[in-house]
Amino acid sequence: MHSHLAIQHLIRHVAERRQNGIGQPILPPKLVALIDDVCQLFEPFTGVARAGYECLFGDDRWEVSIFLGEQESVGGPQDGRLMPVNFRFDVTGLTRLFERVASVSWNAIPKSYDQSDDAVFESFLTVDGVAAGERISLQVHALAPREIGPAMRQHVDGRLELV
Repeated sequence: MHSHLAIQHLIRHVAERRQNGIGQPILPPKLVALIDDVCQLFEPFTGVARAGYECLFGDDRWEVSIFLGEQESVGGPQDGRLMPVNFRFDVTGLTRLFERVASVSWNAIPKSYDQSDDAVFESFLTVDGVAAGERISLQVHALAPREIGPAMRQHVDGRLELV
């Protein structure tokens, strides 16, 4: 079988799964605009930051996780170190982006002494409701997921590089 035939089969398979309600639907443009608006509500305490998100369609709603990406030091004694970005977030502004808010909750998950040093536990805000005409569960995380990697690189000479 030629590789382009395998790719065509895969594309057809994905299309069939979507048609049968299996797989992730494409993000509606209004939802993309909402995510952009939510990202504008981050205010880094110093410097600049780059927001990121993950979005999946769950059983009956969109599940959106938003966060600021970490900054990686390049060169010097801190070379390779990933640093989270300290920030303020406009929670009132977030709730105003929703047509209807069903709940707002803060999930505090402090690190305890019995958890391994490799484990990352953090707190996050969750808003459930309707926004952009869609049922949404939106989480604003204090930390980016580890597997995401850095959002920006800060070079010793002061240059910032988007990743």
